[in-house]
Amino acid sequence: MIRLPKIALALAAALVVPQVAISSAAAAPAARGPVDPPVPSIPQRYLDQPVNWQVCAFDAQVKQLYPQAPTTNCAKVKVPMDWANPDAHPDVEVAIAYSKATGTSKGLMTTNPGGPGGAGLTLSASLAIEKTRLFSDFDLLGFDPRGFGQSTPLQCLTTTEKLNALPTTPDFKERTRQTHQVEVAEAKLFAEACSATEFGQFVSSQQTVYDMEFLRALFKARQLNLIGYSYGTWLGGWYADTYPSKVGRFVIDSNMDWTHTQWDNVNFDPFSGQRRRDTQLFPWIARHADQIDGLGSTFKQVRGNYNAIRAGLVKLVKAGTSTVRGDDLDGTIYSTQYGNVRFIRATLDILVHDEYLKDPSASGDIELRHVDRAWARISPELQAFETLAAMRARYGVTPAPAATAAAVKVDSTHSILADAREAAAKSSGDAVVNLGAVGTTVRCNDTRWNSDPRFYLREADRMAARYDFFGYMNGVPFCAFWPYEPQDRKLDLKGSPRMLMIQGELDPATAYEGALRTHKDTAKATRFVAIDDEGQHGQYVGSASACAEAIGDTFVFTGELPGKNQLCGTSPLPAELSVYPVNGPVDGNAVHLPNSKPRGDRINPLLQRNLDIVANGTLR
Repeated sequence: MIRLPKIALALAAALVVPQVAISSAAAAPAARGPVDPPVPSIPQRYLDQPVNWQVCAFDAQVKQLYPQAPTTNCAKVKVPMDWANPDAHPDVEVAIAYSKATGTSKGLMTTNPGGPGGAGLTLSASLAIEKTRLFSDFDLLGFDPRGFGQSTPLQCLTTTEKLNALPTTPDFKERTRQTHQVEVAEAKLFAEACSATEFGQFVSSQQTVYDMEFLRALFKARQLNLIGYSYGTWLGGWYADTYPSKVGRFVIDSNMDWTHTQWDNVNFDPFSGQRRRDTQLFPWIARHADQIDGLGSTFKQVRGNYNAIRAGLVKLVKAGTSTVRGDDLDGTIYSTQYGNVRFIRATLDILVHDEYLKDPSASGDIELRHVDRAWARISPELQAFETLAAMRARYGVTPAPAATAAAVKVDSTHSILADAREAAAKSSGDAVVNLGAVGTTVRCNDTRWNSDPRFYLREADRMAARYDFFGYMNGVPFCAFWPYEPQDRKLDLKGSPRMLMIQGELDPATAYEGALRTHKDTAKATRFVAIDDEGQHGQYVGSASACAEAIGDTFVFTGELPGKNQLCGTSPLPAELSVYPVNGPVDGNAVHLPNSKPRGDRINPLLQRNLDIVANGTLR
């Protein structure tokens, strides 16, 4: 058996990504450790409430994709706003979707797509379309976490006057005094806006965990089973720590470092995002130079062209003739590279911005001709992985058909404010503006953050100098100004059965190093499966690794875990016939690893839409 190697924090000298420390504990001032809150009881009135079921709006699409699927029904159930004080506030609603097993049920299976803030109502059914045995073996439960999707929405409320008063910067990558002032001002506004209602302080992981336990009890399930991705691993870890006796088969995939703070996690993003770009995305573009016009045939050429495009965009913004920003392009590429098949979309995003730079529009926006010209610059073989209709919808140059709705541009806190400011500038008088449900609110409520904005400014300046792609991405979080105490806990998983952790080596959003650190913290309660040379965010169900898929299937459907941690191979990137090794943190390239057979080009559109929507909102 291959033994799982130790973390290698420094990559080989041939790679562009420099070394980074995986903990910021030394930089942040000491804070008292978290204390587990008491576990609340469930008032009987919530368990006795009538549930008004209706066939879900997406059920027809589920059956179109898999005609043998059971009917999925939807409802909204009431839960306390604050489980610790059920009578102190009005109730809120959680949207749920449920289908009964078509065979002998092994129990209740729920899912979470990530976020924080990812709506998961359709995810359980979407996964089952891909892995139909889920329909036969489990009662399936999907839900939108409190505050998001069709559940009672979090409202982040500000005014047009405050939006109009915000300072601006042409490029957040330029670490100037002006940029610092903008980051502090935006953080203060978001903190005030998202804490403006009484609900704001209760949109947290711990309250969502209580909701999950309520749903288990509502369905009279002995235990809860879970497939959770990204932030869903945080929820899974917190549920297992809160209710260890209720844990069934938990597959937690693309893991956050959920035994540490939310700040520790976001502080991984600059180096893990750049590692994915520089070891996989840009080399892939270079290898396909004969199918992609004008981006280069070597890594250095692709990187140089990207940086030149980005610099040109910033120049136009500074001239006041364009709204197409270089930092928005960074965020787009960071999020789009989550999925291997989305390398084609990321390439098109770069080409669209290149076309815009060559022929800027009078409107200052990307227009139809830019998208169409970019599309013509990739080969028919690569076009087969994407659609022109989706790309047009992504840039809003044509109406978005329902099938391509998830192809919208990446949604960040900066873009939320930009859109709100544009609307505010056209309004007369002062008016209340709802910025929507911003997922960072959960991060603020979960763990204690440093309250000194200068700490984050220094960190962003340091990261920007070290990671030239998106090192500046975090800036000042609005959690620095959050008015409420965190609803934190200290995770040790005492009493929990083992959970299956699956982790790609080069994941851009949840760094391998952090996931492995959490496994070491919980070694008696987790089994760790690493996938060498794999960077996709989200592995189990439709995985690029048949090895990891098989391990997940065995656990989900039989309850059997491997006796030891495992190291898996993966399959080639799109339009390639072999895996190109990366000397990354798994550092298992000296050992021959069996590669999986390539799987189909696409997963079902309902599941792809779930994954795209979460990726698009990752910077919120």
